[in-house]
Amino acid sequence: PYMAIISFDKDTIIEYVPAYGGNRNSDVPCVVRLKFVPYSRVQHYARIISAKTKGLSNNEKVPEIVQEIQKKQFTESVESVSGYFIGDREIADPSEFYETADTDLILELIKAMESQQKLSEGQRKNFERASGGLS
Repeated sequence: PYMAIISFDKDTIIEYVPAYGGNRNSDVPCVVRLKFVPYSRVQHYARIISAKTKGLSNNEKVPEIVQEIQKKQFTESVESVSGYFIGDREIADPSEFYETADTDLILELIKAMESQQKLSEGQRKNFERASGGLS
């Protein structure tokens, strides 16, 4: 009864089905193709933020810089999106998705890409197995 910890390769694309807004119960769910962001990479982005905000007395600049780096992490880690619409136009581009999606959805995706466990829970193949498939 020993369990190994199996993680994701940082270059593997995972099809993630966000839980946001009941999406996992949808007949045609939004699916985000993304990469796992290991702790070392999270630290890398934190160091960029730290370097860019060092010595800034202008606190208004700090949130802008944090947002810029968070968007960089997001767009570097998300390959594409499907099943996400603005009106009747489907948005597949990670950058446009980041600019238009709800805060809670973006935060769920960032938490998922940084957490092997959350990523597994929302991984399309695991999700389909648990629900008996998306037919």
